[in-house]
Amino acid sequence: MSEQPHLLPDNAPAFLRDLAATSRFLEAIDPSAIETIWDAWRCPAALLPWLAWALSVDVWDDAWAEPVKRQAIADSPYYHRIKGSVRAVLSALALAGRPFELTEWFDAIPRARRGTARIHVETTLDDIPRVLRAIRPLVLASKPKTRAVAFGAGELTVGFIVIGGGVLDESLTTIEPYAYPGEEIDGLMRIGAGLLEETLTTIEAYA
Repeated sequence: MSEQPHLLPDNAPAFLRDLAATSRFLEAIDPSAIETIWDAWRCPAALLPWLAWALSVDVWDDAWAEPVKRQAIADSPYYHRIKGSVRAVLSALALAGRPFELTEWFDAIPRARRGTARIHVETTLDDIPRVLRAIRPLVLASKPKTRAVAFGAGELTVGFIVIGGGVLDESLTTIEPYAYPGEEIDGLMRIGAGLLEETLTTIEAYA
């Protein structure tokens, strides 16, 4: 192979001449391949960790499935624009791939301490330690630094409770006797009647 032309002076040291000879291989690189390297969906899988570092992905897990890795890289620019908001926390939690519930202090029953939040991730009992280790760094990187977050994980049981109530309404009405003076009688004649009315109203429990 003939020596490629270079711009080195005649008195250039040997290591610079070797470097110039090595750089000739750069001409064989297709420039269009560089475009794929910066694309989260076309980048070679082996280079995804480097692309994640270049785009400042806060949390990275090599155990993630490849689609999750690519989604994390693709979402990084938008994520950094909303970082420190509830939307950023929800976006980060979505990477865990598990059903979750975020409850802020004003939605808690009873109301929790101001500025706090609670996150519960649904998972099996034997998988709780792994899930908590996975979601904790995601949330801590995305939440506002002044907010305290409590983490929980486990199985959710769905059921219902029947609550019923009854109302008893009872009324008593009494009519007193009416008296009037009788004619040509040396006394009073009393004619009276009594009426007792009881009303019982019962409201059945609604289930």
